[in-house]
Amino acid sequence: MSENGKAIDAPATEDPPYLQPGSIVEVNPQDDDCPRAWYTAIIIERRATSTNHKRYVVHCTDLFQERNRETKPFMEYNSVDIRPLPPPLPPRKFKVGDIVEAYCGDGWYEGKIAIVLHDDTYIFQMSPMCLLVGVNQLRLHRTWFNGNWIQPLDESELAVEAEDSTEKVTEMDSNKGVILESEADNAEASKSGTGNILEGSGQITIEEEVFGEGQLVEVANDEDDFNQTWWSATIVKPVGNNRYLIRYETLGTEGDTGFLEKEMNSLHIRPPPPHIPVPHQFKMFDNVNALYKGGWCMGVIIQVLSGGSKYEVYLDNQEKMEFKHSDLRLHQDWINGKWTKPSPGVCISKPFCISV
Repeated sequence: MSENGKAIDAPATEDPPYLQPGSIVEVNPQDDDCPRAWYTAIIIERRATSTNHKRYVVHCTDLFQERNRETKPFMEYNSVDIRPLPPPLPPRKFKVGDIVEAYCGDGWYEGKIAIVLHDDTYIFQMSPMCLLVGVNQLRLHRTWFNGNWIQPLDESELAVEAEDSTEKVTEMDSNKGVILESEADNAEASKSGTGNILEGSGQITIEEEVFGEGQLVEVANDEDDFNQTWWSATIVKPVGNNRYLIRYETLGTEGDTGFLEKEMNSLHIRPPPPHIPVPHQFKMFDNVNALYKGGWCMGVIIQVLSGGSKYEVYLDNQEKMEFKHSDLRLHQDWINGKWTKPSPGVCISKPFCISV
């Protein structure tokens, strides 16, 4: 590698063409904060290692190490985290639900089209953030696998694949019914006492109860991150094995004789988020929770209506609805026992991203 960092001065290797020095590629840092981002870089050289892993030094072209100094980092990656530039595709229109990648500031981020607006603009959803992007900032998501680019299946293909998968699972379950029943019996037999003390391999472990009787909480439905509602509830009692009997505060029983009770895993339980005052009005593209059918559903503000006391919100269930100010709250995430508020942003045009 030359002193000025030009990859073209490095000797060629026996690697594939896209991993040769001087090749323009995309790298994925596998960052927990943004696991689905790809950044453009140039291969500088292959790094000798004592293992079978092939590692490469790359120079990022758009990602800044320190923005105030405008320095772009040299970084080292395994070959599995490097892919060639995706081949260009003809211009196209996107539709709601399309799995795409959006360019915002320094790289390409994976998500989906949430709303189709006018003038070739879209609301791009990268949970839990929503961005306003133009069609020139979007490309269809593709996967680099075994030296080939694989495009996502369209809806008709997904429906066929899901049906085939269901049939296979049903067949497997019928063939292994005896085994599954036996495993369930063994799991039930391993429980003892109140469920708060687990015995196994001669050891006794006492579980730590996270929530107490009478505590006000929120509980989630069983949907994925793109379509999740949280409901107010009260802890009735712990039942062991990290499970709790809860009573909904807004969902009644079928006969309206009381509020519905249900046993839930602690993974679907969290304390109520702290109140964040919004004294005047929410802003366009704020990530919010909307009180919808008794539960808090994730959404994004897509229009501030006249007077600023009502808003049009695009919900995660792909419905657009109007809400009063009092039925909205700023979205927060419960991560590792702490509440965090995502920073909403709006991508206006390549190559920068601004906050709102």
